[in-house]
Amino acid sequence: MKANETTLRRLIQGDQQLLVPLYQRQYTWERPQLVQLWADLKTQVDVLAEGRQDAPSHFLGSVVLAPGPELAPSRSQWIVVDGQQRLTTLMLALCAIRDHLVAEDPGHRERIDELHLINKFQRGEMRYRLLPTQGDRAAFKACVDGVPEGKTDSLVGNAYQFFKTMLVEFDDPADPHDIDRVETVLLDRLNLVQILVEKDDNAFRIFESINNTGMRLSQVDLIRNYVFMCLPTLGQHVYDDYWKPTQDLLDPKALEQLMYLVLVLKEGDEAQYNAVYRGHQQLLLELAGDEAKVEQYVKDLHRRARHLKQILNPDGDSLVAARLRFLKEWQASTAYPLAMRLLEFREDDLITDEEAAQALLYVESFLVRRLIAGVTTSNLNRIFQRLAVQLTAEEDVPQAVRAALSPARLYWPSDAQLREEIRSRAFYWQGRTAQQKLVLRRIEESLGSKERVDLADKRITIEHVLPQSMTTDWLNELSGEGDAADLLHRQLVHTLGNLTLSGYNSELSNNSFATKRTQLGQSGLVMNQEIADCERWGKAEILARADRLAERATALWPGPEETDRGSAASRDWTLLHNALAALPPATWTSYSDLAELIGSHAVPVGVHLATVQVLNAHRVLTKSGQVSEGFRWSDPDDERDIRDVLRAEGITLDESGRAVADQHVSVRELAELLGLPAAEDLAESELAGEHDTDLEVVGEHEQRFVRQLNEQSGPQAAGAVQRVLEHWRARGGEVQYGTAAGASCAPIVKIDGKPANVIRFYAKTVEIPFGTLKKRPPFDDPALREELRQRLNDAPGVDIPVAKLELYPSIKNTQLANMAVFDVIVAVLDWFTARVAD
Repeated sequence: MKANETTLRRLIQGDQQLLVPLYQRQYTWERPQLVQLWADLKTQVDVLAEGRQDAPSHFLGSVVLAPGPELAPSRSQWIVVDGQQRLTTLMLALCAIRDHLVAEDPGHRERIDELHLINKFQRGEMRYRLLPTQGDRAAFKACVDGVPEGKTDSLVGNAYQFFKTMLVEFDDPADPHDIDRVETVLLDRLNLVQILVEKDDNAFRIFESINNTGMRLSQVDLIRNYVFMCLPTLGQHVYDDYWKPTQDLLDPKALEQLMYLVLVLKEGDEAQYNAVYRGHQQLLLELAGDEAKVEQYVKDLHRRARHLKQILNPDGDSLVAARLRFLKEWQASTAYPLAMRLLEFREDDLITDEEAAQALLYVESFLVRRLIAGVTTSNLNRIFQRLAVQLTAEEDVPQAVRAALSPARLYWPSDAQLREEIRSRAFYWQGRTAQQKLVLRRIEESLGSKERVDLADKRITIEHVLPQSMTTDWLNELSGEGDAADLLHRQLVHTLGNLTLSGYNSELSNNSFATKRTQLGQSGLVMNQEIADCERWGKAEILARADRLAERATALWPGPEETDRGSAASRDWTLLHNALAALPPATWTSYSDLAELIGSHAVPVGVHLATVQVLNAHRVLTKSGQVSEGFRWSDPDDERDIRDVLRAEGITLDESGRAVADQHVSVRELAELLGLPAAEDLAESELAGEHDTDLEVVGEHEQRFVRQLNEQSGPQAAGAVQRVLEHWRARGGEVQYGTAAGASCAPIVKIDGKPANVIRFYAKTVEIPFGTLKKRPPFDDPALREELRQRLNDAPGVDIPVAKLELYPSIKNTQLANMAVFDVIVAVLDWFTARVAD
C-alpha cells in the first residue's frame, strides 16, 4: 500500500471517479454523526476567521482506494474500499454549499460543479466524481444535479437537508465571507490519509481486513510509543516511576481524557479532542530530544492524573470534595479544565481549600442557574477552557472566577431573572433527568429534613403534582382559574413549582390532588409535606411554591456580579431556534409544542416567529395542523401561498388544508432531535417496572392500562390492542407495563439481557420507538429500521416519513380496528422476533 496525507480538494480534483462498490453497505450517517462533523467544521472556520491559518487542521480519517474497472490513461476511476461514509457526506455538504450560494450568485453552480462534483466531458454515470453504492445513487445524483426535492426521503437526502439547514442558520448577513470559509475548510482543512492499494490486490479482502480484524491503536497508545521513543536511556526509570503509576490511576477512557485536558491547560480552546496525539507530539518535539525535559513532561502527566482522579472519584468530607461530587453527578466534564487548574493551585499552596471550594461553588451556580433558565450549553467548553488558561494565582481566585463568568453575554441569570425563570420555564425539558433531580435534591437537603432519605436512590424520581395526563378530576381542579384548563396545564405542568421528588411515582400517577395530598403528607421529604399542607393545587399554589423554591435557590447558588453586566435578553430563544433548525424535511410542529419545549405560552411563540426571521418558522402550525389565521411571512414582499410552499416541501395537506398527523413532530421528538438528555432519559425509563416481579403490582399496572385504553380509545380499539397482546403471549412473548402516569405496555424481547420493543401501546396511540431502537443492535443499522418503516407503511392509512427513523412516530389505536392494519402490526411483531433471533 502507498499512503499519503491529502485533502478533499486534492482527492477529487481532475477528471476522475470514486466508485463505491456493491459490497459496501448503504449510506448510514444520521444526525449525531452530522452534528459532530458540523461542529468540527465550525471549529476550523473559527480558525480561519481569526487569521490562524497556521493552526492544526482537522484529521478526518483514512480513505482506502483500489484501481477501478474503468481505470485508463484517459480516465481515472478508483474503488472506495474504506471511507465511503465520510466521502459521501463531504460531497453532500458541497452540494448544499453550492445551492446556498446560488441564491445570490448563479455562477457558483458552474464553479462548484465543474471543480468538485462532476466530470464535465464524461457521459452517463462516469459524469459523477463520486458514485455511491446502488441503493444511494438516485438520491445522491439528485443532490448533485440540483433537483433533490423528490429524493429527500432517504438518509442521503436527510444529510443534504441537514447541511442546507445549518448553512442558513450559520450565514451571517454582516459577514460576506462566512460561507466561503466553510467551503475552504471542507476542501482544504479536513485532512485525510489516502491509501492506494496495488492493482492486483483483492479489494474486498482488504475491506474485510480493515473492518473485521485487529484493534486500532488509541491516541494514548500512540503518545506512549512516542514518549518512550524519546527516552532511549531513561525509558525504564520513567515508566516505573511515572507512566505505570499514571496507568494504574486511570482507566483507558480517563487516560485519553487526561491527555486532552493537559492540552487544554496549555492551549485553551484551540485544543482538539480528536487531535490529542498530534498535540502531544508537538509538545514533545519542542523538548528537542532533551531526556530530562521529557521525564519532567511525564512527571507532570502523573501529577495531573492525580488531580483528574480526585475529580472523577471525589471522596472525603471536605468542601472541595463536595463541590467535585456535584460536578461529577452533573456530568460537567466541560468544567474539568478549570477544576484541574484549581486543584493545581491548591496543591502548590497558592489558594486554600476554602478558596478552591468557593470558586467551584461559583461554577456550580453558573451551571445550575443557566440550566433553570434554559440557556444552551453549546458554548460551555470554550467558556471554561479559556478561563482555565487565563486564571492566575496572583489574583483573588474565587472572585476572578465569578467575574469571568458574569458578563451578560454568558447569561448567568441574576436573582430577579432566576425567580422569573422558575415561575415560567418548563424545567422538566432542561438538561438531564439526573441534573433536574440534583437541583431538587440540593433544595430538599437545604430544608433540614429530620428524617433521613437517600435522595440518590434511583427509585426516587421526579413527580408532576399536576399530572402530565389530564383527568376529569384535574380538569375540575383547574376550572374557575380564569384561563382554559388545558392552557393552564401546558403553562404549568413542567415548571419547577409543580415538580417534586418521590419514590412512589406509579402509585401517585395522575390521581386527584386529594389522593396525592394524603400520600405526599406521609413522605419523609419536607418539600412534599409542604405540598400536602395545601388544600388544593392550582395556578396560585404552583406559583407560590415556585417563589419559595426561588428563594431557596438564590440562597444556595450565588449569582453573578451585578456591576457592568449590561442588559441580558429577557428571554433566550436559542432553544426554539435550534428546534426549528432541527425539524426534519417534510415535517411540521405546532406553536403549543414549541411553547411546552421552551416553557412559554403559545402566543409569545407566535409573536416571536412573526416578528423575527427564523428558519422553518412557516412549518409551525396550529395544534390541529392548520395554518394560523394570523400567519404572515417575515418579508412583507413575500407573496407565496403558504399552503403551496408546504406541499412543495413534502407536507401532505388534506382537503381542508390540515397537515397530516403522520408528519407532526411532537415536543418529545423535538427534544430527541436536539439531543436534550431529558428526552433520552424519558425513553429509557418508561419501562420503569421492567424488573418488578410482584404479580399483584404487575396486575395493577395492567388493569390501569386496560382502563385508560377503554376510556380514551373505545371498546373496539381496546379489543384490537388486547388481541395483539394475546397473539404475542400465545407465541411465548412477554408484555411489560409502564409505571408512568400515562399507562402503557410493550411486547418485549430481550437483547443482551435488556428488554427491547418494536411497538408500544398507550391509551390513545401505538408508538414505534425508532429513537430507542437505534441504540440497540441489530436495529442500530439504519437499513433495518428503514425496512421496519416500510413494513409498517404497508398498512392502509399509515405513512411514516423517513425523517422519523430516529424519532417516535405513532398511529392511533382506533386504526387497529381495521383488520388490514391489525394484520400488519402482528406481522411486524413476528418479523421483529425473527430479526432479534438472527
